[in-house]
Amino acid sequence: MYNAMLGRLGFVSSAMLVLGCPSPLSAQRANENPVRSADDAFGTSVGSERVGLYSASSARGFSPIQAGNVRIEGLYFDYQADLQERLVSGSTIRVGLSAQSYPFPAPTGIADFSLRKAGSEAVLSSVVGYGPFGGIRLELDGQLPVTESLSIAAGVGINSEEMFYGARRSVLSAALIPRWKPRKNVEIIPFWSFTEVRSLEPQPILFTSGPFLPPRIPRREYFGQPWAEGSSRGVNYGFVSTVGLSDAWTIRAGLFRSLLETPTSFSDLALNTSADGFADRYLIAEAHRRFGSISGEIRASRQFEEGNRRHIVHFASRGREQRRRYGGGQSLFLGRARIDERIDAEEREFTYGPQTEEIVRQFTGGIGYEGRWRRRGELSLGLQKTFYTKEARRPVGALATSKSSPILMNGTLSGYASQALVFYAGYAKGLEETAVAPEIARNKDEAPPASLTRQMDAGLRYAISNRLRLIAGLFHVKKPYYALDENLLFSRLGTVRHRGIELSLSGQIGSRLNIVAGTVFLDARLSGEAVDRGLVGKRPVNATGRFSSAAIEYRPPWVEGLSFDLAYESTSRKTANRQNTFFVPARFVVSPGMRYRFTMGDTPTSVRAQIASINNVYGYNIFGEGFYYNFPRRFTLTLTADL
Repeated sequence: MYNAMLGRLGFVSSAMLVLGCPSPLSAQRANENPVRSADDAFGTSVGSERVGLYSASSARGFSPIQAGNVRIEGLYFDYQADLQERLVSGSTIRVGLSAQSYPFPAPTGIADFSLRKAGSEAVLSSVVGYGPFGGIRLELDGQLPVTESLSIAAGVGINSEEMFYGARRSVLSAALIPRWKPRKNVEIIPFWSFTEVRSLEPQPILFTSGPFLPPRIPRREYFGQPWAEGSSRGVNYGFVSTVGLSDAWTIRAGLFRSLLETPTSFSDLALNTSADGFADRYLIAEAHRRFGSISGEIRASRQFEEGNRRHIVHFASRGREQRRRYGGGQSLFLGRARIDERIDAEEREFTYGPQTEEIVRQFTGGIGYEGRWRRRGELSLGLQKTFYTKEARRPVGALATSKSSPILMNGTLSGYASQALVFYAGYAKGLEETAVAPEIARNKDEAPPASLTRQMDAGLRYAISNRLRLIAGLFHVKKPYYALDENLLFSRLGTVRHRGIELSLSGQIGSRLNIVAGTVFLDARLSGEAVDRGLVGKRPVNATGRFSSAAIEYRPPWVEGLSFDLAYESTSRKTANRQNTFFVPARFVVSPGMRYRFTMGDTPTSVRAQIASINNVYGYNIFGEGFYYNFPRRFTLTLTADL
């Protein structure tokens, strides 16, 4: 099963050893630490670790990825295949104050990814990891200066993983990121990354027959078919560039290709699950699914100074062409049985049907302004015109083309009440995508047309000290709501409004303690004809009233390089069905860890250990209106060395 992947790994790792000639140098990956890197508690990832309230898949109750609000180095990117660690060093979620003076902010928040850029010294970082469930990962990330103007970063990794529901998979990842600086004010960074997943057994999704949760079943045990193994291949490539034409003019551009191909995939569904754990068990097989896009942005910025004031004008255009192919799957009824028992079914050849094809084309042009008055405040304004078309061709015939060409506006304002206290407010209107139809839907994988979304927010930032900051904000987001109706058709059921309060405390307390802590209080409400008729409740599925996250790190004085950390996450109960008749209970998890940084000769090295969810709480997560149990207690151990 692993021979081909190991062959590819051997070829690429040989090249990596050439890249990473040992020499005395600064650390590349041994010093990765999201707690120290985070500027706020709204979401920061560094390497494989993440802290904060939000992520690229969840911000203020929505998903920046699903909404189409992903950026690479600040430039528009239509996300289809995962941006893996070989390619990107981390990401930042930009909402509220962190979106101030960010060109053309988006209502659902922006997930901004940073490329793993090559530096001016030769480094080879090796990572060996164990866990979280007995899996092994091996990674090499290197950088090599070739000339004064050209350097290359590259990486390769192989993971043999046990999934939290007992299945296994193997993952091969690789990336290449040259960095060329032919002149002082010119930088061009092309990149390529590849991810291949093999032997992926599907995660069971449980759907109950009434307003109750599935019964408790053993975790880390796989009850599916051992022969139902899927695979996928993801590729991302393109370039970002920055050209300084003068002290006043700068041009930034990016062009990207993102492609995810799934030759085979399976869905494991347990329908009509009873309170005693019996269900109608189905296996759905699909093949030849393909999701690809070409996207990019070019932006020209003119900057000029006026005493203590700086003015920047942006002229930008961005676009994408997205093509999706899905459907044609075959369903296999396995029988009615307990959800914690395996049904032995013979492996078979599936006959796949015709597929649905979707094509989305969008072009946006805009002009923006940023004004920064030192120690007084900042103002940003943006005006965009977008042209959007979507065509869908089903096996039964073409659907009507969806078109939209709205004018989008945004504006933010911040002002200094004192050197320590800043107030801010903002408004943004965008054309955003929504979630695709889930596995159980009659129109599975179908993506509704993009729709208008509006956001208002306001708040303050207070510098408690030079190293510790508090942010408090209010937000109001409104957009169309799509979900399953009573006939299991994924369609628009009304309008959803998310109103909330978000709090962030981040920075350093004393000389040895760092903290990133935040809480969001969210009031999610539905309105529309489906609510008025009683078909759905007033709260959307998976809505929670509160989510809290905290991560602290303490460095004891008695051992240089040693630190202890503690992560905490807590959520209130979640709405479990569209009628709002039952809920997933509130729960919290605690995850202690340690990190030890030291030098072996001239080699910066770190050891990282963590026990995630040490309290081993049992609960269910929501997927559509189905359920899967949460992660159990798990242990990870990682050794990183920068050769």
